[in-house]
Amino acid sequence: MPLRTGRSLPRPEKSKTASPDAMPSGRALRLGSDLYAVQTQPGFEGIALEEAAARLVAARPLAERVIPERSGVGIFTARCSPALLKLRCAEDLFGIVAYRRPIDTELEPVSVAVRDSWHVEWALQARARLVPGSRAGRRLRFRVVARMVGEHEFRRVDFKRAVELGFKERGDHAWHLDEERAEVEIWATLIGGEFIAALRLSDDRMRHRGYKVADRPGSLRPAVAAALAWLSEPRTDDVVLDPACGIGTILIERAELGRYGMLLGGDHDPEALAAARLNVGPRYKPIELRAWDAVAMPLKDGSVTKLVTNLPWGMKFGSHRDNRRLYPRLIAEFTRVLAPGGRMVLLTGERALMRELIAARAIAPTRVQKVSVLGAFAEIYVCRV
Repeated sequence: MPLRTGRSLPRPEKSKTASPDAMPSGRALRLGSDLYAVQTQPGFEGIALEEAAARLVAARPLAERVIPERSGVGIFTARCSPALLKLRCAEDLFGIVAYRRPIDTELEPVSVAVRDSWHVEWALQARARLVPGSRAGRRLRFRVVARMVGEHEFRRVDFKRAVELGFKERGDHAWHLDEERAEVEIWATLIGGEFIAALRLSDDRMRHRGYKVADRPGSLRPAVAAALAWLSEPRTDDVVLDPACGIGTILIERAELGRYGMLLGGDHDPEALAAARLNVGPRYKPIELRAWDAVAMPLKDGSVTKLVTNLPWGMKFGSHRDNRRLYPRLIAEFTRVLAPGGRMVLLTGERALMRELIAARAIAPTRVQKVSVLGAFAEIYVCRV
């Protein structure tokens, strides 16, 4: 699907979950047909909504929610089409089937909201349309994944049972609870006093991309890599560089977002480059993968238009002390190879070091996005040269 960039996007409501007991800010959601949710790593939900708004017909972002250190949720409306499952910045897709706000000390309203919702049938039909082999027959085996944020007067297991009871009491299908052989998966979330139940429309293929045949410790999750590539504002004439490409995830995800002029990747680790070549395979041409030192790349000044990379965090590899010497050299080299008007997108957990570099004017980001990757706090820095 062609990219539609430069579009003015409506600003969705943002959930302020720094205090777990707080009710999400903004208006309550209005339940209706074609109400979807995408799940991401925390902080990436807004980026996923930007992609949805740009790539889906009649998509409209509505709200963002965060389950601290676990996941982000972006909520939007759109027409039901196979393009929903082609979103790259999301790890899962859901149809929202029940909603209630506020939920106080009693769980009965949770069961009632599930039991009386007519949106379950809509979500089942959407799932049957989107996922080959799925069905919406009379007898359905289901399971519930329950998540709670904040202090409550009941346990998570009680919340889960309240949702299960609501489905068992429905009269539209013969709902049979089966944790092991479930055909339908319901994700029930309680953030403060806001209850959202969503039927999972995607399967594991949305999260685990088929191209990743070779993996290594520390490699980015595909949806995170796609979000970084999305923030580069893809254009058909892009010369895209990942100077520390590892197993190639960022380059592949950029290729999946749309046409480009050239993909360039390099790494000092020969095993990582071998894995990248396996993942790339015969696809994604033209592409070049080279062995190099990222502080002295064999590239001409101003030869690339987009640079997207995951910087070393000094955790699994290297150290914070090493990074204090390395980062200024990397950024100077990145700036050298970027063409005027080029765009640089950097992900790192070295937030204090990046603030020092910003203060020293070594880097001037136009956007800083706070995120969490597998429980580790990080930031994305988007810069124009």
